Amino acid sequence: MIQRKQTLFLLAVLIIAFLMLFVPFQYYNDSKFSWGITLLPGLSFLVANSNLWFPITLNFLIITVGLFTIFKFNNRSLQYKLSNLLLLLNIFIIGLFFLLTFINHENALITFSFGAFLPIIGAIFAFLAARFIKKDEELVRNSERIR
Repeated sequence: MIQRKQTLFLLAVLIIAFLMLFVPFQYYNDSKFSWGITLLPGLSFLVANSNLWFPITLNFLIITVGLFTIFKFNNRSLQYKLSNLLLLLNIFIIGLFFLLTFINHENALITFSFGAFLPIIGAIFAFLAARFIKKDEELVRNSERIR
């Protein structure tokens, strides 16, 4: 049902994915300006480039898969696979955030912000959700075997 522990972990993954849209994950500092780079290009209009579209797409994919996963509580095996997919997508976003640092920025200092570490927390919550889904499935299978 919806009130299980894994649903709370999946809800935490969704909240973190929404936070990743607004919290800057990098700060771009050059001699004249200093601003934070967020996933929504409207919030970082000075640095809105094509390099952010792939992390944005993955983040919206995390949000849609997360919502779908929460409401597939009747099919635990599919829910387990989707929560592992959420874990994998969060790991990809972590890699992309750190890969964006190595793109050539002319004489600018790039520092990481708290937002760069939000996908790590999301990946941990996705792992915990998958673990509890697996435990729940094993519990159901063991109870059916006893009958």
